Amino acid sequence: MINKNHPFHFVQQLFSRGDGNFTFSKYVYTPDSLFDEREFLTLSGKDLTEERVNREIASLRPDQELAMHSNVRFKGKNLHIPMIDFSLADSVDGEVFNRMSRYLPKAIMLNMAVYSSGRSFHAYSTTLLGPKEWFDFMGRLLLINPRNQADIVDSRWIGHRLIGGFGSLRWSNNSGQYLGLPERISFP
Repeated sequence: MINKNHPFHFVQQLFSRGDGNFTFSKYVYTPDSLFDEREFLTLSGKDLTEERVNREIASLRPDQELAMHSNVRFKGKNLHIPMIDFSLADSVDGEVFNRMSRYLPKAIMLNMAVYSSGRSFHAYSTTLLGPKEWFDFMGRLLLINPRNQADIVDSRWIGHRLIGGFGSLRWSNNSGQYLGLPERISFP
């Protein structure tokens, strides 16, 4: 089950406000497809506890994973949690941080945590974005990738998320397709 280095503990500060609704899904990853099979789940911030997340993970079918979505609803407003799915396998180092700092708003960078997801890395920021800001953010993620070099951010993930209308990052390690749970790492 999840531990103190799991993304739950970083985004918990958003849950603890108690006035938000957060979206999750139980999904089956299908390689090279347009859509994944998803069962959506909306929970209020006050209901989001470590125990609840562990129960949702325990309830997964053998082929499913649990993902948190970027879309949240606070006081009647639709907002997004900035999320990033990196394509890097080795590390998110100072060079990557500098490149990200050139393209992403300072508030997002200052309130960001990075996680090893097994084969790559994920990031979350607690600086919430409106719908237009979220589209701008997703475009900026594409610009982080240097021309004619290996991608830093997973551009296919961006395409899927723009089509879906929300970011989504895995919180479990249930289906046997991944190397581990996401675990927080130090970030410059």
